[in-house]
Amino acid sequence: MDSWRDVTVLSRGGLYTNEDALVLASSNPGAAIRMLNFEISQFGGYRRINGFEPYDATYPTLPGLGKVLGIWIHSDTVYGARRNSGDATGSLGTNPFAVTDGSATVTVTHVSHGLAIGSFVTFAGASTVGGLSLNSEFVVTSTPTANTYTFTAGGTSNATTSGGGASVTYSYSYYYSVYRFTAGVGWGSDITTGTRSAIGVNKLRTTEHSFTGLEVHIVTDGVNRPFRHNGTTYIEIYDRQGTSDTDTEDQLSNIFDTSNGDATVNVTHVGHGLSVGDTVRFSNIDVNLGGENANNKDYTVTVIVDDDNYEFELSSASTVSAQNNVGGTAINWFYTLAGTGTKNVTSAKYNTDFRNHIFFAGMSDNPNFLVFSSPNTDLNYQPATGAGVINIGFTITGIVKFRDNLYIFGSDKIKRLVGNSSADFVLQEVTNNIGCIASDSIIEIGGDILFLASDGIRPIQGTARIGDIELETISKPIQQILQALPANQDLDDMCSVVIRAKTQFRYFFPSAVSSADSEGIIGGIRFANQRTGWEFGQLLGIQATVAASGLINNQEVIVHGDRSGNIFKQESGNDFNGSEVVSVYATPFLYLDSTEKRKVFQHLALFTRPEGQSTINLGIAFDWDDPAIPNPGTYNLTTAGALLRYTTTGGTYDSTFTFGGSSSPVLETNLQGSGRAISLIITSTGTQAPYSISGFSITYEEAGYR
Repeated sequence: MDSWRDVTVLSRGGLYTNEDALVLASSNPGAAIRMLNFEISQFGGYRRINGFEPYDATYPTLPGLGKVLGIWIHSDTVYGARRNSGDATGSLGTNPFAVTDGSATVTVTHVSHGLAIGSFVTFAGASTVGGLSLNSEFVVTSTPTANTYTFTAGGTSNATTSGGGASVTYSYSYYYSVYRFTAGVGWGSDITTGTRSAIGVNKLRTTEHSFTGLEVHIVTDGVNRPFRHNGTTYIEIYDRQGTSDTDTEDQLSNIFDTSNGDATVNVTHVGHGLSVGDTVRFSNIDVNLGGENANNKDYTVTVIVDDDNYEFELSSASTVSAQNNVGGTAINWFYTLAGTGTKNVTSAKYNTDFRNHIFFAGMSDNPNFLVFSSPNTDLNYQPATGAGVINIGFTITGIVKFRDNLYIFGSDKIKRLVGNSSADFVLQEVTNNIGCIASDSIIEIGGDILFLASDGIRPIQGTARIGDIELETISKPIQQILQALPANQDLDDMCSVVIRAKTQFRYFFPSAVSSADSEGIIGGIRFANQRTGWEFGQLLGIQATVAASGLINNQEVIVHGDRSGNIFKQESGNDFNGSEVVSVYATPFLYLDSTEKRKVFQHLALFTRPEGQSTINLGIAFDWDDPAIPNPGTYNLTTAGALLRYTTTGGTYDSTFTFGGSSSPVLETNLQGSGRAISLIITSTGTQAPYSISGFSITYEEAGYR
């Protein structure tokens, strides 16, 4: 026994995929060469992550079809967006499908179908055509005529024919809707009235601000106009507008004049500030203008009569008697300017607030432009009132405010905006060889901004020197994983979330196949030896298309939506919505001072912090996975329950907490086998409670050289 030795290793350092195995075993033995579904434990070591479960088990799914497009938390309420299931439904004529032998293209005949490329179509009741089953959802690929459109089937036809039968029904999806969650009611009260195009919409992005005096969210989707809501009122954003809402301009009263047989409409609006070519829209008109319903339609200004009057044209000449001073006393109005002094924010992808302005970027027609509102308003974009446009000089991939700067990212460049208003905004260079390759990787955490660059995760952080910026990569330990992302993942599909209580972030890369195949990155800050450092791991099994965190009743809540339209609450439960959680922690190969001297391994003590009953599987590998060296079988280590100490608040004697604790928080087992180096592979599979691995101690004796 005098020849026995022991070594104790603290579990810290996180996942390393880049370090040389010998160096890692010597300099960072508590790190991991595999780290799956483990996080940095707040009590030291590594902790198997919590599970997730439906946000509400009674109402787990948003209305509609497809993936969850957006999710956010506003005023203690969760909001979610999803594509509508059936904006138009009906029956098609007999044999509406035409196919060609050897082709996957299907042509559909539907008089005045009204579809566009990218529209979603679903069929039922169709018989097989050319060997193709067409009772499914498809995406429109072309619209040759107003009465025909095409889509691509899942296979190729075995004949040139028409068919489908006489009982084919259709459901067309044009729009998406945003729903608020109400306890006991579910996902109701569509706040957008279902008129926002879903064609080409991949996800919604949001910013919350309160510089107008109300807590509001600004939402962009990359296709439609941005909109804002305060929990009760939904407003699409134009350059200038007036509505019934108290934080916009006044409504107009009886402003329209028309003449019989003439399509011209005269509008009286004192100090309108419009020009020919500008776009106008109205709502809450209480009469048809010239026989036409002019509510919620865009019209182009054709004539500026004077400073207080202008004209636009109806779609056809008036069919009613002359109308004078009509429209009602509460007309809402919306203007978008066509002049060079501003840029239309329709199709903006990104938004944020900075210095009491709202900023938009990522417009499809103007990808280089940054558009900002007038100060202290998010509904006025006229240059004369302090709004403006800045040409950044490159395609913008993201924007974020940080301290006294607004950072603007390109794929390989970064600039920042400093100043307080249009009078003193100044654009400054940050770098011309580093940028952001994934818009939704930009997060604020731990006093820094993190983003995914082509060479890893980088921070934006202020250093001790005023105005200096630190951009050094923090993710060198997992460089191999990150560099493979562009080839293996669609970075436009990724999303991220910050768990502030843990100073932790998660990047999700949702698989199109299944939740089980969905991968991710988890990062957290560890404080040790009076220093802080980032540690990383990998996620598997969380198919998050969008994610958000926020306060509900003053408690942090983390939610995500998946490809099936479900809304889940993370950090809740022990499993992934009923599916098992697979976790792996593999240590480096520890050679214990000598790579050539054989050791006989006697005993292992695994220091744990169980949070309930769990079974931990311990695997042993010798000599850097040399296939000629036999490894012992798996050891099963079991904890009986979580220890309930007197310092625990709200503890009860039940199946989760047991007075006296687990059988032991130190799990011990004798070991079999010998080798020059040893690696521990700690795994668990199931729906058991989380647990932490704080470290381990190995007892061994040296057996000399051979």
